[in-house]
Amino acid sequence: MNQITANEANRFNGDIIPPELAVRAMRDSGYRNTDYALAELIDNSVQANATQVDVVCFEVMKQVNQRKSRRIDQIAVIDNGDGMTPETLRIALQFGNGTHLKDRKGIGRFGMGLPNSSISQCRRLEVWSWQAGPQNAMWTYLDVDEIEQGLLKSVPIPEQRPVPQEWRDRSDVIGTSGTLVLWSNFDDHRLQWRGAKATLENTEVLIGRMYRKFIDAGDLTIRLAAYSEDGASFDAPARVNDPLYLMPNSSTPAPFDKEPMFQRWGEGDQSFEIELDGEVHTVLVRISWAKEDTITRGSSPDRGSMPYGKHSSRNVGVSVVRERRELELDKGWTIGYDPRERWWGIEVEFPSALDEIFGVTNNKQHANTFAAMAQFDWTDEADPGEQRSAFRERLQADGDPRSLLIDVTEYIHEQLDEIRRRVKAQTKGKRSSQKRHEDPDVDDQASDKFRERAESGHETETDEAGFTDQDKTELETDLVENDHYSAQDAKNITEAVVSRKRKVQFSTGHLDGHHFFSTKQFGDLTKITFNTNHPIYDQLVEALNPETDDDTDAELLDRVHRASDTLRLLFAAWARYELEETQKHDDLMEMRQEWGKMAKVFLREGSEN
Repeated sequence: MNQITANEANRFNGDIIPPELAVRAMRDSGYRNTDYALAELIDNSVQANATQVDVVCFEVMKQVNQRKSRRIDQIAVIDNGDGMTPETLRIALQFGNGTHLKDRKGIGRFGMGLPNSSISQCRRLEVWSWQAGPQNAMWTYLDVDEIEQGLLKSVPIPEQRPVPQEWRDRSDVIGTSGTLVLWSNFDDHRLQWRGAKATLENTEVLIGRMYRKFIDAGDLTIRLAAYSEDGASFDAPARVNDPLYLMPNSSTPAPFDKEPMFQRWGEGDQSFEIELDGEVHTVLVRISWAKEDTITRGSSPDRGSMPYGKHSSRNVGVSVVRERRELELDKGWTIGYDPRERWWGIEVEFPSALDEIFGVTNNKQHANTFAAMAQFDWTDEADPGEQRSAFRERLQADGDPRSLLIDVTEYIHEQLDEIRRRVKAQTKGKRSSQKRHEDPDVDDQASDKFRERAESGHETETDEAGFTDQDKTELETDLVENDHYSAQDAKNITEAVVSRKRKVQFSTGHLDGHHFFSTKQFGDLTKITFNTNHPIYDQLVEALNPETDDDTDAELLDRVHRASDTLRLLFAAWARYELEETQKHDDLMEMRQEWGKMAKVFLREGSEN
């Protein structure tokens, strides 16, 4: 261990956590980037009963490499809240202190927000707060340089200092009471975005989502503005960004900027009662999914490529909401490689009294216990022979908070299974039906092979059955009622069968049982339906026939690897089946041989007699 000098030891004065070292660690803890840090300040404003908040950036020209560019010099958050007394103001700048430590009713509580979020982005924090007009504001500050040099060991006693005139000119919310938080002296590497406009536009995405319930209800207005020496360069209110896409008048691109893009799932919100310390608290789960006209109202049959589709791709996950304010959009519940995950939304809302149950972190950016439940399966942890009720009782006896969340998370998983099936059904045939009328596809290739087999002496009764008008009607009805295609898509497919004289038509559907495909005859047409309930469909069939417009090269490669692994596991499953079916072993070997021979015919180019 390296030795330190006596002067260095005296400098730390034996402190368990020397202030200058602690502040360095705190600067790197907790806040993902600038917009999350700004959201923390807005939390404080809302907690202080503010109805208006201004987020204002001031830019200056700076020399960057060989040219001058605009860079953020100051960021201010100004509100019309209650303001703070000098005593409260000083406490608010202490780490781990605050006036809401025991208050579970509001969105703030943990006492780290103002100082921690601020120094995570800047080296100097100044705060003005007033309750009798901005001329009578009280002011104090924190300065990282002074703390690191040992010059500042406690929050300076607030002194009376009027709000600077330039900030009064830049904000209309300054009234009888309020607070101005000012950041300056930035480390470039800490700001997520260097320019004011980029900072504010990206901040709108987050705060429009976090505070959507406040903004939508008219309880809060957040103004975003950028200034330079030349005046204002950007000025706009933050718009609602609803990941459930149920709120009108949002930041969603047209035609869904004035109307909801999604529809409610089921009959309404699902509520769960959780009893804790003798009191009952309600957790609400609300679910939405895309309207059918997200497909028909776009200029392209691929709704994911539309501006509103790209917007929804940035709102994928389960929205975790505490006291009307979103903590996070948890992607752990999604299938990361599937672009259709953007077409559903789930929100879980709970009161702050359940913070410990959900595992809320002190920066209010995560609900760790709930997030872990995305991968939770009680059977993985159950003792041999232990039933679900007994397992849950054991968790409760051990004080494990997960016991109170099992019902909530199992409900979400169950609904997601069905939602994903319905979303898949929405787009059946939408992107392939046009190609089916124009170019040969795998249905036609398979049909050619059926004909070749019949013409080479392997004819069956169905080969001569033809495809009558009754067969056409029955196929169309089957596609709608059993495979859940839309009436128009079913009609398009049936017409393609007739016009191309197909012998084979592939389909997808929700089938019962363990088979991963089924076959059904309609005259001389064999309809092969892949079972969307079977894992082979997602991991192999769909992985190799995805909507790939929004996928990166890496995501496409990942799909191929997954499909390749699935194919190997499929063969391994057959090999194991042969081993276990000892009485049928010879028959299975013969079946494998014959199927392999048939597969060679179908996969080989040209005909095979």
